[in-house]
Amino acid sequence: MVGNRYAALAAPRAWRATATPAMRLGAAAELLWLVLLVLPAAASLPATWAWTRADVALAVGPLWLCVAARLLWPGRGFFVATGPVAALGIVHVGATALRGVDLLDLALQWRTYPALEIEAVLRPFAPALVAVAAMLLALGMLAARLGPRRRVGARARHAVAGATLAAALCVPGPAWIRLWPVQPALVAAAALPESPWLARRLFPQASIDDPRDPVARWNATRVAGAPATETVVLLIGEAVRNDYLAECGGPARVRRVAAGALVACDVTAGADATAMSVPLLISRELPGHAQRVSSDATFLHALQEAGFETHWYDVQNHQIAYPDAQFEDFAAHVGRDGPLLLPHLAEALARPAALKAIVLHANNAHDPYCDRFDRTSAPYAVDCAAGGAWDRQRLRATRLAYADAVDASVGFLDEVIAALDRRAEPAFLVWSPDHGEGLMDDGRAIMLHALRQATSWDTHVPAVFWANRAWRDAHPRQWARLASQVDQPLMHMDLVPTLLDAAGVRYDEPRALPVDLLARAVPARQRFVQAAPGRTVAWQALVDEARAAGPLPPDWRLPAPDAAP
Repeated sequence: MVGNRYAALAAPRAWRATATPAMRLGAAAELLWLVLLVLPAAASLPATWAWTRADVALAVGPLWLCVAARLLWPGRGFFVATGPVAALGIVHVGATALRGVDLLDLALQWRTYPALEIEAVLRPFAPALVAVAAMLLALGMLAARLGPRRRVGARARHAVAGATLAAALCVPGPAWIRLWPVQPALVAAAALPESPWLARRLFPQASIDDPRDPVARWNATRVAGAPATETVVLLIGEAVRNDYLAECGGPARVRRVAAGALVACDVTAGADATAMSVPLLISRELPGHAQRVSSDATFLHALQEAGFETHWYDVQNHQIAYPDAQFEDFAAHVGRDGPLLLPHLAEALARPAALKAIVLHANNAHDPYCDRFDRTSAPYAVDCAAGGAWDRQRLRATRLAYADAVDASVGFLDEVIAALDRRAEPAFLVWSPDHGEGLMDDGRAIMLHALRQATSWDTHVPAVFWANRAWRDAHPRQWARLASQVDQPLMHMDLVPTLLDAAGVRYDEPRALPVDLLARAVPARQRFVQAAPGRTVAWQALVDEARAAGPLPPDWRLPAPDAAP
């Protein structure tokens, strides 16, 4: 029996009286399909009732677009065409609810993520993705076969098209970029390698192309009387949080940093994700900068202006920071830090240049943790066969694997320090991770990092300062001042000014907040981190949110890592 598709709207009582169970089932399936198509739009709605015209468009627009598409395309092909949109919508909502991430934002920056990292994140959700695909296939087939159908006349088509065009003229231009399902279509188009123009026009914060201005200058000079030979190193870590270092009250089996190093345990990162934190760390931009990567030159350009030979060796992609070093290499993300980066360090140190500035960007304790350490010598025995599962049964093993990864991170740091300690010239090193990590630490059960909202767990990191005897003997007062400051509340923005001073470099500094830890005391200041391009959040607000969330439920709480056998 074939019924009028819209009879339920025109005469609901009559339709209910004549509709067969199959028709009712088909109509319910079609209604559920439409709900799935517009469900992701709810993630964009404001939390208050103080809506703007753009907010109204984001709320009503998706519903109208889906209904209009169904009226203009009454056939079964509608379900085939909109199936990918429905699937993406479910995954988008699931990622928001389960992982707290914005898939569309990550998709715009997919070039910055290594394949191993993408695979590690997706692997635990593979069964759920297969189930979603199967559910949508069954629902679409049900709606297509059993749903009541009818042809829509030309007048109705014209009326729908005209109403859509009229409504479009009332929607503010910027709202179209956020309108579901227009937004995922634009993101997909912008993410294609062949569409850099579209990405630049619609999503400049994604930094698809190198935004560095080749003529940007820091107007750097070297102070009179500075050593004729010197080496400075910035070692950028990954995903190491402060409370897992032994010096900061972490697991006792995690090895300690090399003797003589200064360890700061209270440092806030610029952001909770590599793609935002590293560009901030090496620039003169403050957290909250509107673009992901500044058009300004990096601090390596300042060192180059002052006569240093500059090097950048990385396990991640060039698009992370667009460094402007004279010598660069971007190794495979797969593997441990030592074999990937130590040969580059040795080659750079062996070069004849008298002044060298070297950046090493390591994997450190980045997920997947079990790929970051040698299981035969790790301090904690961990069964890595289950992969990156995040559940109550595996949480203890996950945390122990993370502790092993932090131990390996410190081991790599100590190897770099040992290489520099063998040098005769003054040498100075700064190490700090670009972000921390969530390990289901409070009632929100937050895991990993790069979330829709930053947390205190993924933005609280340590920093290590080290100098060889030649440097310390040449700068005893500066070293003493630095030693007196490592217990102060620090920010990532303090590290590069300190490193440049250690190199005897003076430069144009437009910011007032960063502190050169070798030159002046840390003042009272409100610390903040970048929540998104153009938006910041106060550090204390993140701490308060974690406290308000309370602890994990009692059956999730675990003893400290050192209680493990």
